[in-house]
Amino acid sequence: MDMEIERAIMQDGTPPPPEALTTDMADNQFDKMLSEAITDIDGLMLVTVTDADRLVLFREALSMFHEPLFEETLVDKCYDAFDNIRKMQIGSNNVMTLIYGAMQIVQFRVGPFYGTVVCDAVSNMGLVHNLVNRIRSCLQILSEMSNNAQSE
Repeated sequence: MDMEIERAIMQDGTPPPPEALTTDMADNQFDKMLSEAITDIDGLMLVTVTDADRLVLFREALSMFHEPLFEETLVDKCYDAFDNIRKMQIGSNNVMTLIYGAMQIVQFRVGPFYGTVVCDAVSNMGLVHNLVNRIRSCLQILSEMSNNAQSE
């Protein structure tokens, strides 16, 4: 499925440069990417992106996945883990893959943004990590744009 999505993206042409995208246009494309991933990647249950203040910026989930306390705990643990990594100065890895019961969890950080992806134990983690890489690329552009806006 992921190859079909990537082929469709390639056939549509190259995306416009970041400065040509309006905020609404970028949000819609990002939401569409997350929505398609939830339906196309078997076992993918939740994708969430938060900012430094833990405000949810993007969230896409299966309708059956409604675990607010679990989601909140995952977000808190993500912030704590990356904060501890920073304090211990043990590296610059910005992606963690965890196994919790029958779930696989990928958490990542890009600048001031944090993300959590939850899928079941039999999900194709190659596809999940491809999705995470695409999300991280988008967030990197957003992070650079916000840094440029703050410096001006």
